[in-house]
Amino acid sequence: MRLSGLILRLPAILLLAAAALKAWGLALDPVGRAGFFSSAEVQLAIIEFEIFLGIWLLTGLASVGAWLTALATFLVFACISFYLGVIGQTSCGCFGRFSPSPWWAFALDAVVIGLLLLGRPDFAALRDERRGHLGRELLPIISGLGGLVAIFAILVGWAHSAFGSVPAALAHFRGERVSVYPGLAQVETGTEGEGRSVEVQVANWTDNPIRVLGGTSDCSCTVLGDLPLTVPPGETRAVTVDISLSARPGIYTRKVAFLVDDDGSNSQGRAITRGVAVNPRERFSRHRRNTMK
Repeated sequence: MRLSGLILRLPAILLLAAAALKAWGLALDPVGRAGFFSSAEVQLAIIEFEIFLGIWLLTGLASVGAWLTALATFLVFACISFYLGVIGQTSCGCFGRFSPSPWWAFALDAVVIGLLLLGRPDFAALRDERRGHLGRELLPIISGLGGLVAIFAILVGWAHSAFGSVPAALAHFRGERVSVYPGLAQVETGTEGEGRSVEVQVANWTDNPIRVLGGTSDCSCTVLGDLPLTVPPGETRAVTVDISLSARPGIYTRKVAFLVDDDGSNSQGRAITRGVAVNPRERFSRHRRNTMK
């Protein structure tokens, strides 16, 4: 069990470092990730879980349960990193603003999984333990999970009551007057020349109306519609981004900057940059079209 205890320290430190970097990135800038994981509530829950599991691993309580939870967690992390690497994503988003390649993250997850398997606990000894002892050992863990859920509910409830939403609370602490979200919007796969549209939201957190004057992109294939427009105080408006797909295979990102005129800020005409991840076409789609002729 001594080897297992020492090995559990590595994923514990890694989880706590990842949680700290995520929290730092969440406080500084919205998370640039598409889909379910772009939600501020989900990011907050992940940070809390990583802190909880990291502390659990460091304490050594219920070591078998900690080992199983750590193994399952890093298996999930490895699967996600592998998938992101296969589809061509340039960043895993697992360390906040410090974003290594998914393949680096996958390699790190694989090393941790290997160490966990090397230092697996003595399951034979576990079977000899009495149920009362196991119950006393698991009680603080169950209490910790309950406390984790309670803290999450309190934080989300406070954000909604004080600011109206979790994104609004984060914008307040970041000092943002205007936000554009999601930080990364994703469009579906298509073939060269096809058009795609995606909506992004422009949120005005101030007490004054703001004007979204227009936008610029790093590619002429990206066009912003519905502009200029006025966003009333405390409200959100949708802006459509139209994209013409290029011949480039795999996933790539186009950056879009929104020019905002904020009467209550000295930085009028400032640009807010967000990304649009594009799946331009399926691999080998041209080959399939040729064979159909």
